[in-house]
Amino acid sequence: MASFYAIALLSMLAFSISAGHALDCEKLQTTLYIKQRYSQDQRPVGTDTVAINWLINDGPDAAANTTGHAEGLTIHANLAKNFWVTIMDMVFESGSLAGSTLKVMGLHGAMNGGPGQWSVMGGTGELTMARGIINYKIIQEDSAGRTFEIYIYVFYTRKETIVVSTRCFFISWCY
Repeated sequence: MASFYAIALLSMLAFSISAGHALDCEKLQTTLYIKQRYSQDQRPVGTDTVAINWLINDGPDAAANTTGHAEGLTIHANLAKNFWVTIMDMVFESGSLAGSTLKVMGLHGAMNGGPGQWSVMGGTGELTMARGIINYKIIQEDSAGRTFEIYIYVFYTRKETIVVSTRCFFISWCY
């Protein structure tokens, strides 16, 4: 009898995978810019911890449009190397991604001009169930702040394909 239930469960899993829905992937590849202004867009909340609300722009210059904010915390985790662990939501407020977010985490700091990388571990809105990476480099830095050029490369599930049912025990395993 137990083998019957195992076969039934595997059959449902195979059907849900082949039927698509929540496992259908879209890809987002885009370049944006984060402006970190030390005195305006962040505030200390303790020793070596800063609450952030950095601007996300569609270009690197002063005439660029603000498309959202990077909101979260950054913690000075490695004093010797001047690395900060950053945990943030990229909240998109205008453009094609308006109403969507990306959940992002990773290191930044004294990268000696080299590139860095953050993990994308989720998303909401149009970017539901996002996963991927953000490659970044600091393209401008002075005493007032810095500008990150970020290249977003994520896979996500369009929100229209998510099936919500009271009979679901996982998002994509419904019967």
